[in-house]
Amino acid sequence: MNHDKDTDDFFNAISRIEVSVKNSQDDIRKLYLHSARQEIAIESLNEKIDANQQEVRQYQQENRERFDKIDVNLQENRERFNKIDANQQENRERFDKIEDTLAIIVNHLQK
Repeated sequence: MNHDKDTDDFFNAISRIEVSVKNSQDDIRKLYLHSARQEIAIESLNEKIDANQQEVRQYQQENRERFDKIDVNLQENRERFNKIDANQQENRERFDKIEDTLAIIVNHLQK
């Protein structure tokens, strides 16, 4: 009878070890799957980050090009205004000469 109890205890111990090993294997599988999912999620996030960074770079480049065009337009407008100012100054000088000439004519006619 003692022999049967020892055998039963031995088989129970082996059974518990087998269950423990199986549980450990299941836990390792779960941990591996979790780790694999994490790696996939990280890779997906990195791809999204790269895509967003590319979009930001493209947006910045487009804005730089727009600002460059605006700068060119501003410079062209400055040059145009400078020409207008120069023309106005020339016209003032011409009107001053005409005014002086008319004043001389009026003075000459009054004599």
